[in-house]
Amino acid sequence: MKWITHQATAVAAALALHLPVAGVAAACAGAVLPDVLDQRMAGLAPTKRGRQKLFNAIHRGTTHWFGWWLVLCAAAFALPGPELGPMGRDVLLGLGFGGLSHVILDMLTPSGVPLTPFSRSNKVSLKLCSTGSLGEYCFLVCVVGLVWWFYGADLLKVTRQLAHMKIL
Repeated sequence: MKWITHQATAVAAALALHLPVAGVAAACAGAVLPDVLDQRMAGLAPTKRGRQKLFNAIHRGTTHWFGWWLVLCAAAFALPGPELGPMGRDVLLGLGFGGLSHVILDMLTPSGVPLTPFSRSNKVSLKLCSTGSLGEYCFLVCVVGLVWWFYGADLLKVTRQLAHMKIL
């Protein structure tokens, strides 16, 4: 799935769960975090060709295992509130939820996601649509349409709050 699909879906789900603004913003960031982590790890290779080769070797590996993201979501509820700060729980939950939504969406593609954290051989794939395909873009249009239909006013409120916080 493309990043825009990951982010739109994570924001839609965060709004549906009534996460506060910090949680929605964190879900948007968490929605691309598995790919960003893969890119950062691949960036350690000394050459451009080596970086691409390393990225191809690690992409949709351990960072795309759902367990890490479930642990992050659980940590948001398990850790004591004062240590996390005023928005810490919302941010932690949003990041975990965004990462989990990324993994679920990638599970819809033929490449799938790993069933275990350090194995690339056992993958689960529903093979519903390929990345960048018409099916993905139809899915994205439906998500955006549903978000606007159900949460248009909330989305405008969140956008105003983010702008007020100088994030946008």
